[in-house]
Amino acid sequence: MTWVVARYAGLIISPTAWAISTQLAQILPYGDCVSDAGWTAFVVAAAAAIAAGAAFLSWQQKSHVISRTHRAMTYVATFSGLSFAFALILQGAATLLLSPCLH
Repeated sequence: MTWVVARYAGLIISPTAWAISTQLAQILPYGDCVSDAGWTAFVVAAAAAIAAGAAFLSWQQKSHVISRTHRAMTYVATFSGLSFAFALILQGAATLLLSPCLH
């Protein structure tokens, strides 16, 4: 993985994981209701872990940059990734609290 992609992983990977999780969270509850499975919670937890991992990857790159602008963008990418991970954790909490069979 190149330095640039690793530096901006929080800005690239985290929103992508959130978007995929949000789309799947619209589809999977119907299957969860029929089969009494927890696929929605699993997908949201996996997406939260991916977003947090991307934020951590961005955080690790702060020591590899020299310019202040790139270091600032590394911090922006890190905190953006953490924000998306937090949103996914809240989405997962809602998935666990609400029954998928409620319409």
